[in-house]
Amino acid sequence: MAEVLQPDPGTAEAQAVETPGWKAPEDAGPQPGSYEIRHYGPAKWVSTSVESMDWDSAIQTGFTKLNSYIQGKNEKEMKIKMTAPVTSYVEPGSGPFSLSMDSLVPKRIKNNF
Repeated sequence: MAEVLQPDPGTAEAQAVETPGWKAPEDAGPQPGSYEIRHYGPAKWVSTSVESMDWDSAIQTGFTKLNSYIQGKNEKEMKIKMTAPVTSYVEPGSGPFSLSMDSLVPKRIKNNF
């Protein structure tokens, strides 16, 4: 059985989704409503890579792999609290898609990984 590293459900800490510290670059200026540019500070992330000819399949596979990892299918068999953001990066090229998906490791356990 996977060990659960989460605070008590009734606490404010349990209700908040952990995010890394970030700031907008001074020269970024306003962006269209669909995105913003952020610079994240030092943090520990878990990452998975996927190759596929189909974008939807690549995203679904990458997210499923990350979700399995945080649900305890990792070397330490630890369940990890969900964090945000989940990032993705596509390596430019003609195909197949080479996608990397990343999720923040919570501060509370980052030294255990």
